[in-house]
Amino acid sequence: MTLFHGPRRHNGDVHDEWGITDGYHDLDGTWHPTSAATRARLRSAMGDIGETSPLWFVVEGTEHGLWNPCELHLESGASLGVIDRLPSDLPLGYHDLVPVDGGPVTRLVVHPRACPTAPAGWGVAAQVYALWSDRSWGVGDLHDLRRLAQRMVEVGASALLMSPLHQPAPTLPQEPSPYYPSSRRARNPVLLGLGVAPPAHLRGAADRLIDYDDVWIAKRSVLEAAFDAVESPPEPGSIATWNALCDVLRDDPARWPDPLPDPASDPELLHRARFHQWLQEEIDAQVEAVAQTGIALIGDLAVGFAPHGADAHEFRADLADGIRIGAPPDPFNAAGQNWGIPPFVPWRLRAARYAPFIDTLRSAFRGMAGLRIDHVMGLFRQFWIPVDGQPSDGAYVRFPAEELLAIVCLEATRAGAFVIGEDLGTVEPDVRTMLAERNIIGTKVLWFESTPPSQWPAETLATISTHDLPTIAGTFARPGSDPERVRLAAVAPLATTADEAVAAAHEALLQSPARLRLITTDDLAGATRQPNLPGTNDYPSWRIPLPVPVDDLL
Repeated sequence: MTLFHGPRRHNGDVHDEWGITDGYHDLDGTWHPTSAATRARLRSAMGDIGETSPLWFVVEGTEHGLWNPCELHLESGASLGVIDRLPSDLPLGYHDLVPVDGGPVTRLVVHPRACPTAPAGWGVAAQVYALWSDRSWGVGDLHDLRRLAQRMVEVGASALLMSPLHQPAPTLPQEPSPYYPSSRRARNPVLLGLGVAPPAHLRGAADRLIDYDDVWIAKRSVLEAAFDAVESPPEPGSIATWNALCDVLRDDPARWPDPLPDPASDPELLHRARFHQWLQEEIDAQVEAVAQTGIALIGDLAVGFAPHGADAHEFRADLADGIRIGAPPDPFNAAGQNWGIPPFVPWRLRAARYAPFIDTLRSAFRGMAGLRIDHVMGLFRQFWIPVDGQPSDGAYVRFPAEELLAIVCLEATRAGAFVIGEDLGTVEPDVRTMLAERNIIGTKVLWFESTPPSQWPAETLATISTHDLPTIAGTFARPGSDPERVRLAAVAPLATTADEAVAAAHEALLQSPARLRLITTDDLAGATRQPNLPGTNDYPSWRIPLPVPVDDLL
């Protein structure tokens, strides 16, 4: 099986059957060829392309002939018997075509042409951890988020975008970045609201950085006591079991024994695994409580996961060994970027019938009205860097975008959820076209746009800033004439204070024809510091609480 069937041209670049491109053009238009050494290293990480059973993607409502008669087994378990053509009324889903002559089984994916339509309205983009109140334990939690949602509904807002709820490992030190999780398929229990008064040293405050280790130690003690009173603890899944192994082995997962201990034969391990599964049930219930306020909850799907976490362990056979995802050098970052995220091997992901991707999407859509896909360009191509090299040693690797997008449309439709693609930065010419054809709306950020919000397209998510960019108040306070200052002056020309600049910028945003217009909690609070400063280790990224409590935001 060859994933890309030999060399192909896409958006001006040529890639081989592994998907490795011949090179790339940077923002200045300079061509950077892929070296023979890099190509060899990436091919070695992917392994020889093996044989796999075929997949066939079919648009819902279309009719197709078959090469030979097959039995059609639906995902539901029902059978349509022997057929010689696909009927147009097949249900959405993942079905199997079994040739009567004994040939290989074809996985038939029946998918809609597009995702559900995003609702029109305005709302808020919240860094959940940054919220605080006199009820929260040193970090913003889902009780705080529910209070924000209630107030949003009261003032006519319709949508609430949350920072990723993905779960870090349960060990210390706790990973602060929601974009570098142990698992994208489980949620972070540190965000659980406890409903009891916090100890004095964890009481919410604007002048104290978030200490995730202190928070997790204190919250876990309370949660374990509550779990001990549970009469019928749930049976653990794979992620909960992995978390329990972290508790018991207390070591780098890369050095864990093989084979791993079996929870069925270890009472302590089983008890801990059930505890971690119970935490997931509790956090799902609190997410549901936020949704019950009537707000349209929008989840955020990170690009990937940490290389030694639960997802990396479970999907290790499908990952590229010794490779990380990042970005090439460009005029804004001369050294390039290494995000520390292991990539899936395209042909192995397809050989797995995209099961890891489907599982991840289903987890991300759970309880959500919408989903933002961070760096949606990663569904088209990813920049791969050997772990022992620099970004300058990397190359772009193509992914089967049409099939991945078909699965996004299918899972979004099943969840009844709309999809937003974060398409900021270097975007290939046909990416936005393919997203628009599937009703996946793009993203507009004032700091990146030369036109005012009143001229932005309707099918987009419109914001002033993001978690990686300066706030309005921070931009206003900064001297000089950098692009953000120029663009802020264009929408707030008469502002003499930060508050006036915030109000004018928000007025301009809310008058945009964009389908969704989101105001950040940082700007609502008048924050001067941005949540995350990429590319630096001496900034308290993901640890900065808002300047005001959640009850004062609206």
